[in-house]
Amino acid sequence: MAASAKAERVALLPATTESIATNATAGAEAVVEAIEAGGRGARREGARGGSRGWGMARVAALVSTLCLALAGILVALNTSGWRGGGDDAFALQHLGGVRVTLEVEPVGHVIWLGSKLPNVKRVFLHRNQELLHEAGWKLKLWRSEDITRQNFPYTYSTIRRALRYHDKSGENVFSMIGDLMKFEILYHFGGLYMDTNIELLRDPTELFTVAASLNKEVFLVADPGGDKRFASAGFMGALKKHSPLFASLIANEQYLNEIPFEEHCVANAWTGPMFLTLKVLHFDSAVILDRDTAYPLLCGQDQMDRCLERVGNDETVGGKVEQKHSVLVKEDNGDMWRVKVPCHDMMREYPEATAVDHFSLGKSWINCKPAARSEKLVDWTMRYVHDPASFIFDFTLDQVRWSDAPNAEKLTKKLVKRRQELLGAGSNRAQLILLATTARSGSTLMSEMLRQAFDADEDTVVWEDESGLHSDIPLYNRFFDLGDLWSETTMHQDWVVNDMKPRLLSLGVKESTFDHALDKPALFVDEVLQKVASAGYQYVLVKVGWNNDPKDSLMSKRVASNLLDSFPHANVIFLERANILAQFASLTAAQETGRWMTFADSYNPAETRVEPPPAKVMFNFPRFKVMFDQRHDWITFFHDEMEKRDRKYVHLVYEEHLDSPEKQAMTMEKLRDFFGYEINVNQNFLESSVKLVKSGSVALGDRFVNPHEIPPLLSSAFPLEEVV
Repeated sequence: MAASAKAERVALLPATTESIATNATAGAEAVVEAIEAGGRGARREGARGGSRGWGMARVAALVSTLCLALAGILVALNTSGWRGGGDDAFALQHLGGVRVTLEVEPVGHVIWLGSKLPNVKRVFLHRNQELLHEAGWKLKLWRSEDITRQNFPYTYSTIRRALRYHDKSGENVFSMIGDLMKFEILYHFGGLYMDTNIELLRDPTELFTVAASLNKEVFLVADPGGDKRFASAGFMGALKKHSPLFASLIANEQYLNEIPFEEHCVANAWTGPMFLTLKVLHFDSAVILDRDTAYPLLCGQDQMDRCLERVGNDETVGGKVEQKHSVLVKEDNGDMWRVKVPCHDMMREYPEATAVDHFSLGKSWINCKPAARSEKLVDWTMRYVHDPASFIFDFTLDQVRWSDAPNAEKLTKKLVKRRQELLGAGSNRAQLILLATTARSGSTLMSEMLRQAFDADEDTVVWEDESGLHSDIPLYNRFFDLGDLWSETTMHQDWVVNDMKPRLLSLGVKESTFDHALDKPALFVDEVLQKVASAGYQYVLVKVGWNNDPKDSLMSKRVASNLLDSFPHANVIFLERANILAQFASLTAAQETGRWMTFADSYNPAETRVEPPPAKVMFNFPRFKVMFDQRHDWITFFHDEMEKRDRKYVHLVYEEHLDSPEKQAMTMEKLRDFFGYEINVNQNFLESSVKLVKSGSVALGDRFVNPHEIPPLLSSAFPLEEVV
């Protein structure tokens, strides 16, 4: 939705759909009062309306929901509604051949404010009107002159304040105004709402049938803008009037008075998907349908839209939309569009989709500088998100951490402190993942795979265009890699001193606790689990490998035993490398050069090239024997420790489980199923996300300066001509 200052009426739709008005309203305040009296603390997680478990909070939520439903019924019975029929007039209807319970008039609502409706949007609006008419629906276009106190008794004052701000500043706040309007329209009137970029692909009646079959009175669709945990504010429907959900969005006068329209760059928080989803979590009367229902194309996938393309005045044939069965649409300002309506290409490609959003028509939110946006987002979250376990808190943390804002660290500390206040000391911990290993490079690869898999939803979409690689959820930050702090002289290495220690201290880990990590590992790890949980992380990886330090060769064993005893519910993985000759070559080269496995920097093209093979090393049998004995001793020790505690764990072998993208994806799937992780195990996603700096492949014998000195017993077990 976009607009300019001057309003202009567009006589686009039949007059019969323009006569809807309200003569009295009541009831929304009562529902909000019921929420405030009995609904606090009740929440509903899950992007598709599912529940993840029962407990006192869930029971409280159920009781609260039943009370709200009863309050809503009582209110509705005593409330005057929209003119044009009583609440029972549309109870059972045949719409589009489907028998559906719809207690409101079947109307699709669209909003356009300010300027003349662009011609290209008219094309899609006419198409939607035609499809809805065939299914027994009408279409109502709401314009600036419809903003009256009679039509919008709850949000009118706020909308007028927004319009005054627009007139004075010239800044676009129409998306925020439209949000308030759509919520109040659906509260009073019910039916379907859709943004002007939306093209219906088929009869939307089925969505109302789905909602009714689930005993829901509102359906929403997962947001296409980057995080599908949120509900979109661009396509939704209500089977009944006076929904408690929409009541909660429009009847909180204090919140409406606090909306700062100068902060329109965080409209998604104040009036959009974040605000909507914050309320949805308190209700069990709404279902969030899969994103493909209305957004088979994501925000940012404009190049994949086969039915709409902006073209030049001279070159009227672009590269996406075929000229056959398409039309040219010219705007008053000279802009030219090639449009194919109906969009049969999308219908064929996404047969289950009810609609498609043509994002090429523009996005109404306006960005601001990262520092200002982060600060405004944090302020909103701290004021209105009171559930520290809510993913909205996590989302804000992730947005801040991933931003380039100079105030990111300060804002993160502010959020972490607030969350800790809400949680209470020591009341929440991240899940510990213990990775015991004999293969250091393999463990580095394993941790990077886990990080990428955890930081994305199981069905995350990845696509690539001329601007690079994109993902629909790029901002999860659930996985914290603590690394291996107990091998050799790790605590004095640069990555610990200059990176890991400052990060942990910034999250609230005491310096004294960090300094005693070697002699009190369990106490250290426990404090890390608490502090990172407050910062939104859900999983912490700790790596323990055999110790080559001659000063304390038993340290790794003490650490492993201490952690296994202290964290009986830790997820345990053991990783070894079968080819001990190749492992000796890699370990020796890394120790002599200080270069271990590294990952490509996507902003540095030089790092995407394949590097030369690793430097050759001298085979030294006594040195090999020491490594072999330490490795064997470590494997035996760890397996005995697990057996003694009767603990189950996942045993991985590098060559069998990690040395190819196919094997890596299968391994992540195995871990997902064994531990119940919600992670992305798609091979294409992992391969595009985990970017190793690859070394040139050579025969095993070429890794050594003196391969002729390798004993025949070893060279027969691990052929020197094998490429590694």
